Amino acid sequence: MYTAFFKMASWWECLAGYDLIEWAKTMIMAHALISFVLYIAILLYDGELKRNIFSVGSGRPVLLITAHPDDECMFFSPFLLSATRQEGAHSTDVHVLCLTNGNFYGQGKVREKEIIQSCEILGIPADHVSVINNSRLPDDPNALWDTGTLESQLFAAVNRIQPQHIVTFDDYGVSGHANHITVSKAIRNIFRDGKNFKGVESVLYLESISVWRKYLGILDLPFTFLLSSHTCLLSPAHVLRGQRAMVAHRSQLEWFRMVYIVLSRYMVVNSFTAEHRTVPLPVER
Repeated sequence: MYTAFFKMASWWECLAGYDLIEWAKTMIMAHALISFVLYIAILLYDGELKRNIFSVGSGRPVLLITAHPDDECMFFSPFLLSATRQEGAHSTDVHVLCLTNGNFYGQGKVREKEIIQSCEILGIPADHVSVINNSRLPDDPNALWDTGTLESQLFAAVNRIQPQHIVTFDDYGVSGHANHITVSKAIRNIFRDGKNFKGVESVLYLESISVWRKYLGILDLPFTFLLSSHTCLLSPAHVLRGQRAMVAHRSQLEWFRMVYIVLSRYMVVNSFTAEHRTVPLPVER
């Protein structure tokens, strides 16, 4: 008994004498080294990475649905650049539906042009970009969107494009913006119905993460790979391309967005949760 007590006392003295600041520095440096080595290893392996993502390059379109101009590059550029960089038989036909023109500060017309420029940088032609300007779907976090109008716009886009997969926000919408959340919930509810969005095989929801992870950049890679199964990671060249797309939204370039462009993990890596159709697709006769 006394031997055990003295051992515990000795262990506590060693711990108390250890410099916690030095310990923290060591842990931070070790984490940064692991993240850097992991990133380099992935780049050497395949230049970029799409891990367990749906069948991109299957020949059928993919539809990204967002709420505002700049969402496509601010949050989804790793996915879009991973999808559009393929060529030939493995190319992906990517479409973007933006449910508002971002007119909260009266800049809607300007922002409609900016999203076209941004998508072209990301490899998406102008005729694959649709921007909705409807008074019942205002760019306003405090406004409730009309459910009927929202669903009619979603159905119209899906029926026209006939995508195999839909990509959108999750139920927190990355930043907690009410418009992001409304888009996610509407798509989730329709997809789970089983009778609607015919032909859509799966929906990928962009994972919302904590603020402290959000600004880690590539330092978030160990957490992403441990906690997420569907991921897209960009090479440095494509990260710069995503940043160029963000700069195309000149009307939005305030200082905090410049910080976001440089530090945000969403400019380097995307991770998703996937929901697959449980009701069998109708057989064509």
